[in-house]
Amino acid sequence: MNVSYGERYGWTVVQVTGEVDLDGVAALRERLQQLIIEGCQQMVVDISGLGFCDSMGFAVLVATRRLISARGGRLRLVLPSPEAHIRQVLSLFGVEKIFEVHGSTEEALADQREIPGGSGAGSGAALPQQRDVTSATAD
Repeated sequence: MNVSYGERYGWTVVQVTGEVDLDGVAALRERLQQLIIEGCQQMVVDISGLGFCDSMGFAVLVATRRLISARGGRLRLVLPSPEAHIRQVLSLFGVEKIFEVHGSTEEALADQREIPGGSGAGSGAALPQQRDVTSATAD
């Protein structure tokens, strides 16, 4: 399992790849909790690159959501494609009912990039709206 994170548009974006199994679940829990303790109020957890996540991994995500909510924050979850086995398993746990889910990190952050009047990151007359080049499509 690999966990990386950074800031985008005022949100902490955490990417989790590999497998969340017995060995990795404690490390994931510690990393997510530490980010919140350090002051993270808005978090996107991208698990679209996971190959495996069992009920213990799901429990870590639920606990993280509870912790950040208790501190007045928000958590958004980026899931693998609907056809992926892990997505089907997480759906059995009710992931769509518990979390605000998205298909990509760009989708999860879209409302932060397109704030009218530019009150978010990158605001100003020259940049009324930010847009990632990676999300643009060629005609």
